[in-house]
Amino acid sequence: MSEQADWMRPEDDHLLALLRAERKDTFNTIAEQLPLAREEVADRCRTLADHGLVEHLGSDIYTISPLGREYLDGEVEASDLHES
Repeated sequence: MSEQADWMRPEDDHLLALLRAERKDTFNTIAEQLPLAREEVADRCRTLADHGLVEHLGSDIYTISPLGREYLDGEVEASDLHES
């Protein structure tokens, strides 16, 4: 994994890894697997989507993006990502 950016939180790496393993998930399912409330998961998913690391598929369903996979693989630095 790459170094986290100022806007990231430690749980973001876990959230991205979970989405990578599960392909896509809802806020509720993610919250059940992380020590976060549903509202916190929603906030983190929106922030990660703003930076291109996850993709919003509709309703409350998100999946990891190709850029998110590159981040987890250490191919891109989160500090280089800007809001889209």
